[in-house]
Amino acid sequence: MKHGKIDSLTPEKVRIAPDDGVFELTGAEPAWIWVHTCPTFACSCRSALVLATQDGREQLLERGCSVRDAWNTGGDFSKAALTLDDLIVFHIDIDTNQVLASIDFEPLDLAAHPIIKDIAMRINGDLLDSIGQLWYRGKGRPDPEQEALLATEIKIKGWQRGDLVAWNDVCTGVRQDYYVLDGQLHEADEMYCPVADCDCGEVLIYFETLNPLGSSTPGVVVVQRSGATEIRQSKTGSDLLEQLWAAFKLRHPNYLARFARRYLVIKSIGARLVSVSTPLKVVPKVGRNDSCPCGSGKKYKKCCGAN
Repeated sequence: MKHGKIDSLTPEKVRIAPDDGVFELTGAEPAWIWVHTCPTFACSCRSALVLATQDGREQLLERGCSVRDAWNTGGDFSKAALTLDDLIVFHIDIDTNQVLASIDFEPLDLAAHPIIKDIAMRINGDLLDSIGQLWYRGKGRPDPEQEALLATEIKIKGWQRGDLVAWNDVCTGVRQDYYVLDGQLHEADEMYCPVADCDCGEVLIYFETLNPLGSSTPGVVVVQRSGATEIRQSKTGSDLLEQLWAAFKLRHPNYLARFARRYLVIKSIGARLVSVSTPLKVVPKVGRNDSCPCGSGKKYKKCCGAN
């Protein structure tokens, strides 16, 4: 979805730090990126504009200031980025980490853009989560994880006490951990035990194929605090689960630290989780002499209530 120009914001104009969205990338060659997410409050697009350079932080801020100015004043900041010849410019999908072209927002052929490929490969899961949080700040919305930590109760539809809980059901919307393999869209859902006095030390990662619809579930990976891993492949017998697990580890090289932090967060709020069930429809009692609810016009006792 194309974005750039601000159509409507929250009632109070969004304010973020002048250098918010600036990140240093790890790697042999130093690189810096400046990320701009869509500030339109009602827009649900998940792409983010990335300005990048290997010339240092100060050069990035100086060369990219026109884009931030456009962002702050409600201008078309994506269009402003196209005029920058001295910065690397591209877009990414926050959830899939796919690189998108700056013109048509279609997936970019990374083989033809090796520098962009190198930079994109260094945007790991932790950084994607930070960009997801930036997406909220830029729209003037509260951070879902902070909301969960401060809430007196956290309502989760369909969850029952004694079940594991999905991270994304608690901290909804920071970002979905999506993977695109061979044109198919998959999701990794991290499941945690919310029982405070349970020391299981386990995290389950459920991989689900979202597109095409009706595809079989690849399976589950169980990770222990020690790092021991069990791969529970589905009955299809394909190697898709191992491919997805490899992609997960590539995106989240520090996945054990990630799991440990989230494990403690879920434990700390487990007692505040509340199950929300879909209310059953209450059918009013029909008297024998009332009109039949089927609409026949007959009395209930001579129609559907005859038996």
